[in-house]
Amino acid sequence: MDDYDIGQHPDLRDPDWQRHAVKEAWVDLRRQRRRARMGKRLAWTGVSLVVVAGAVFGFVQWGRSTSAHYDGSAPPAAEMRPTAPSVLPDLARVNLERPFDGTPAETWGESVDSLLTPPPGPVGKFSAGEVQNAVAQVKEVIRAGRLDRRTIEGHDGSLLLNLLAPNARPEFAKAITDRTEGLREVVSFAEDGYRLLPAGPRITGTITAAPGREPNTLALHADYSVAYAFDPGSHAPILGPGDIDVFLRYEVDFELVRGTTYQKNDRGLWVTSTQGVVYSMACEPSKRGYLAPAYSEPYPDDPEAVGFDEAAMYDVTKPMPEFTGGCE
Repeated sequence: MDDYDIGQHPDLRDPDWQRHAVKEAWVDLRRQRRRARMGKRLAWTGVSLVVVAGAVFGFVQWGRSTSAHYDGSAPPAAEMRPTAPSVLPDLARVNLERPFDGTPAETWGESVDSLLTPPPGPVGKFSAGEVQNAVAQVKEVIRAGRLDRRTIEGHDGSLLLNLLAPNARPEFAKAITDRTEGLREVVSFAEDGYRLLPAGPRITGTITAAPGREPNTLALHADYSVAYAFDPGSHAPILGPGDIDVFLRYEVDFELVRGTTYQKNDRGLWVTSTQGVVYSMACEPSKRGYLAPAYSEPYPDDPEAVGFDEAAMYDVTKPMPEFTGGCE
């Protein structure tokens, strides 16, 4: 039998579906978070959010929301509720050796092994062992893209790209090479001149599995939040963890392809869609897809932002936070 050409997938031939449809909204929620009790404003916290909604790479377009596709397979909500603050404090002492203390990330894990994963068992025609291996691949992609210092500080995208199916790499490779904002869909790059503290990133979240839409495919969904603590160097004063801690939350759909009915270079792991938010960071680097701490950028007097559920940044049992506006 001839290898199946994934480029002939019906979704890819549909003129109403843009294979690389990318919709981005930049939101700069500049809030007066820190005010002296005598009424004098001490500082501004710069808050910048990035949404990458509907960015589709690969060969499958989901025709339903992730919440509808994956409900029932996620771990119990109670398991994902750590005993920690639900939002960042406005003013707090910061211990640079323990920069996540007093933040929602203080109880998060230091590795992808802290992500909650499906209980052992088969999914569709994939055996329990095959599902376990697929989940391990997803965890490794998250580790390489979000937690590895060679990626974050060294801007080395190869760690992640080598984990994807050969034909799934080119679009992400172009974004990483050209340094377009789309790179943040799969990797976290620190802005030049900014480095993380010795305390590595922290992560929390879930990975779920479901039958794919095509034969010999397995759908996997990751919903995770990551915290990064940047070294402030000689900058002072640091008025709270929001000055140096950057948070992102992403929902990512993956598709594992196997079998001889697919071309060899199509077999493996694909990233099929991403949606994400970045919070408590500098705005200008964000426009270029980079992470930088909020203290690095001054902010003008803007009205206080309302309607943004900050707690949903850190609690993956909540829907992705919604907002409107633009980072100017």
